[in-house]
Amino acid sequence: MKFRSTILALSAAALLPIPAAEAAELKLSLAPPPKSPWGVFATKVAAKVKEASAGKLTIKVFFNNQLGGSEQNVIRQIVRGRIDMGANSNTAISLVAPEFGLLATPFLWKDLKEADCVADKHLLPVYDGLLRKGGVVPLTWMEVGNQIVFAKKQIKSPADIAGLKLRTAPTPTDTIYMKVAGANSIPLGTAESMPALKTGVVQAATWPAVYGIAVGYHKVAPFVTVTNHSHQIGAVIISKKVWDKLSKEQQGWLRASYETAGFLRKAVRGAEKGLLGKIAKGGATVYRPNAAEMKAWRSKAPAAQAQIIKEFGGQSAAVWKRLQEARKACAS
Repeated sequence: MKFRSTILALSAAALLPIPAAEAAELKLSLAPPPKSPWGVFATKVAAKVKEASAGKLTIKVFFNNQLGGSEQNVIRQIVRGRIDMGANSNTAISLVAPEFGLLATPFLWKDLKEADCVADKHLLPVYDGLLRKGGVVPLTWMEVGNQIVFAKKQIKSPADIAGLKLRTAPTPTDTIYMKVAGANSIPLGTAESMPALKTGVVQAATWPAVYGIAVGYHKVAPFVTVTNHSHQIGAVIISKKVWDKLSKEQQGWLRASYETAGFLRKAVRGAEKGLLGKIAKGGATVYRPNAAEMKAWRSKAPAAQAQIIKEFGGQSAAVWKRLQEARKACAS
């Protein structure tokens, strides 16, 4: 009986908030390396939290998937509370809240100014509850960049990908859009994509520009088409199980990390421009579709959007409506 009472007492204590006076360390996992825009961003997030807490709360960052392995595994471990935090892509976060994937819907935004306005002023009310229900709490949004096409042949418009075996991100937003545009979409994860391109299983691949160039897709598929068909937004998240154990003061210190979001936007967009210029000088063919060709790419979006909303299910229709309302608010 005494043993049972002790166990119950320890279980209850585990649910109590961590006293703010005690120094605490949280572990954050991310896939990119330290010197990448996201690696520098994660380091800045940790520095901001340390500064806000005067060292009472610190974040230890693990780069290159060193903690937890793949993004898909990391996000599951975060939900379970086995990993405290993560800086995750849209694809990974949509595993716990499918509706989050709508943010990567092709040609959702009029331009980046609109996307930034919605992210800064309207996204938290839309997604906070859904993400908490999935087991995570969002701390700040994370720029991932624009999705483009790397191919073994010249691609200018959707007509050029008719029947083409094209690697897409393993998410409905990318896979459905490219299928509607005419390609034979083959969703593949990070590890499988490069071998598939090298062996000819696929002849093209979609990737965020910075990541795709950083890992060398332009060397295997040197025809790069800047479609910018999907703007990728991820997030820094914390396990809800961990969050609920923190004091209000500690939670406030973590919220201070939001101030670093602007840095990453500038870094990623600057890197996109610089890297595309660099590979063009290095021999890759970097093609920017003209107005008529972009109109053709955009014309495929409405049909894809309808299918994507249906595929994600859940509250996707309601979330889509709120995103459109947010766009209107940003336009006024």
